[in-house]
Amino acid sequence: MNLQQAAQWIRERDDFFLTTHAHPDGDALGSQCALYLGLRRLGKRVRVVNHDPVPRCYQWLSYCDAVEVSDTPIPDQNCIVVDVGELHRIRDGAKRQDFGPLLNIDHHSSGTPFGDTNWVDSTAAATGEMIFRLLRELGVSIDKPIAESLYTTLVTDTGGFRYSNTTPHVLRLAAELMEAGADAHAVCDRIFAHVPRKAFELVRVSLANLRSYLDGRVGVMSLSHADFLASGAMDEDTDGLVNYVRKLDGVEVAVFLKERADGLVRASFRSRNGLDVGSLAAKLGGGGHKYASGVNLPGPINAVADRIIAILTDALSHKS
Repeated sequence: MNLQQAAQWIRERDDFFLTTHAHPDGDALGSQCALYLGLRRLGKRVRVVNHDPVPRCYQWLSYCDAVEVSDTPIPDQNCIVVDVGELHRIRDGAKRQDFGPLLNIDHHSSGTPFGDTNWVDSTAAATGEMIFRLLRELGVSIDKPIAESLYTTLVTDTGGFRYSNTTPHVLRLAAELMEAGADAHAVCDRIFAHVPRKAFELVRVSLANLRSYLDGRVGVMSLSHADFLASGAMDEDTDGLVNYVRKLDGVEVAVFLKERADGLVRASFRSRNGLDVGSLAAKLGGGGHKYASGVNLPGPINAVADRIIAILTDALSHKS
């Protein structure tokens, strides 16, 4: 499916519900918000149903009051899923038969299309870039709320325009969104500043558990569930901790391991210098981008770390 076909799929329908992956990030939420606003502008009836609530740093997005938190899909309505590479990323145990007619809009190269119709563009820096094109194709003007939602997708999925997916096209799009009303400073301040004190406690504990492997080419930071509970922080406060590892001089692959209450370990990967961590995560049953990916694995943390290091040892030896 291409852009024009995705737009036609939407034109032919009037009732929608939107959803995205569990623990949504800036690209997922910004894309969802912009699409929600655009569909409403076209006179469509729209509901938003997500597995998790909107994290604190994104609660300024103008659709937040419309977001329902539920694991019950709406099987008789047309569903648009944004920024999801694998169906199970919506929630554990999600099945295709849970949903009605489904349009999948995504930019993950490691994903497996699961919709009746799928518009997947792995060249897009963010799903929000695709939503921008879709709204233009549908004749929706880009006003300030939509522009700031889409700017959110770009600034988060490019690491603040620092990752290698920051192309001239992305920067031109960011400028166009600013010209449409996006306040770039305000968006970044809301997302990246105002960190709660309890979240800083997570940084302290996690940095104390930082270990280097393979002559410093791999950095692994870990956080046990007990440490998390002791901090008093919220689950969303762990987002971005892996980027502290990525900053370490000499690190090519940053890994953050977070033990969950159910014993699973969430492994997040960030790449520098070209190693495809999306493929790494896919080998373990997860997915993501070339530069950022993740997977849930059975614990304990030390066993997960050993398994990941074994795979990275092989991957980095072939890269050398």
